[in-house]
Amino acid sequence: MPSYNTGAYIQEAIESVLDQDYPNIELIIVDDGSTDETIDLLKSYGDRITLITQENQGAAAARNAGMAAAAGEYIAFLDSDDIWLPGKLSLQIQHLERHPNISMVYARWQVWKPDTEGRFPAALSYISTPTMGQPASIVPDRSGWLYNRLLFSSLLHTITVVFRRTLIDTIGLFDTTLKRGQDYDYWIRASRVTEIHQLDRILALYRVHGRGCIHKWPHENYERIVVEKALARWGLKGPNQEYTAPADIKKRLADISFDFGYHHYWAGDPQLALRSFAYSATRRPGRPATWRYLLLSAFKTVKHRHLSL
Repeated sequence: MPSYNTGAYIQEAIESVLDQDYPNIELIIVDDGSTDETIDLLKSYGDRITLITQENQGAAAARNAGMAAAAGEYIAFLDSDDIWLPGKLSLQIQHLERHPNISMVYARWQVWKPDTEGRFPAALSYISTPTMGQPASIVPDRSGWLYNRLLFSSLLHTITVVFRRTLIDTIGLFDTTLKRGQDYDYWIRASRVTEIHQLDRILALYRVHGRGCIHKWPHENYERIVVEKALARWGLKGPNQEYTAPADIKKRLADISFDFGYHHYWAGDPQLALRSFAYSATRRPGRPATWRYLLLSAFKTVKHRHLSL
């Protein structure tokens, strides 16, 4: 569990781990340079958790430190403002033990925006607690050899993933040069060496609040970087010989760049938007909206330069 200034939420996250019915849990929390009350809250748990502190280096470095310190056979992640539902670990580890050829499993999740008192919304009352001995079915179109499908979407949510520790020996740690998308990159790397299964159960809650990174767009298009990195290394053919058409990948890269440019255009960075729309146009020249926003971005860029003289 990486933590950074989440003192308002981290106790709920910790309790959701410690309350799991799986008997052998080692909870390692890597604090990434918090300046709020997080450290004091963590110290109050004593030896119920393992606390590692480091200067602020980002979530990838924090997760790497946690994995390096972990002693267990299985690795799982939870962000310090999110929640695991009861029975999560038991169900997923049971699945891995019943399928020794599978090294990674994930699950469905629910976006959760607490009310003003932090309570679960009534809409989540249908979520039932998993029971040991009753295995969950998998989601067929989001399970198997996922490399080719991951080229088009990240699919996995980090807070739902459990994988065998031996996978680290094969694919290594998270790429700390990626400030975003380190998890997406990791799932793609895993998909080259193992099938990945999604259980058809909601097992975690992803909290939406004003402090989350979901509201902050970076100045680098990390999603495109991750996809291009995978293509440069492995190409269009998956380990199961599935093949992705070049035209589909061009559209994917164009769409990633369009979305990135669109956000930055309306966020007031027309120069960055211009570069993104230019890239998108070279991959998908038949999309009129791309050329329209490219021209608008060019006009705004020239106007801003003129006003700054």
